[in-house]
Amino acid sequence: MTSLLGFEALLRGVKVTPLGVPFYAGWGLTQDKRTAPAWRKARPELLGLAHAVLIDYPRYFDPITRQPCPPEVVVERLISGVQPNPGLGNRALAKLQGVFATYAHLWRRG
Repeated sequence: MTSLLGFEALLRGVKVTPLGVPFYAGWGLTQDKRTAPAWRKARPELLGLAHAVLIDYPRYFDPITRQPCPPEVVVERLISGVQPNPGLGNRALAKLQGVFATYAHLWRRG
């Protein structure tokens, strides 16, 4: 399980009990098993946390104009289905990542 799964469960109204301290723990929205960092004293509502995580904090990049953009532009791109042609360099990089992924056991523990 990942912290993203827990965050998505929160968004869907499911009770979440993290065993570690993911980014959404310690704000009063989960049943925490570990003590959250002392600086997590705020008690945002779920909508406020979702806004911070999906709108305020991230930097979005428009693949068409190749410029930073607001989240609304990204949503519009997803709705319209317009995507740039990634080209040969991108395809080669994806293949190279696949090759390295097969050897991940060499540098990952567990």
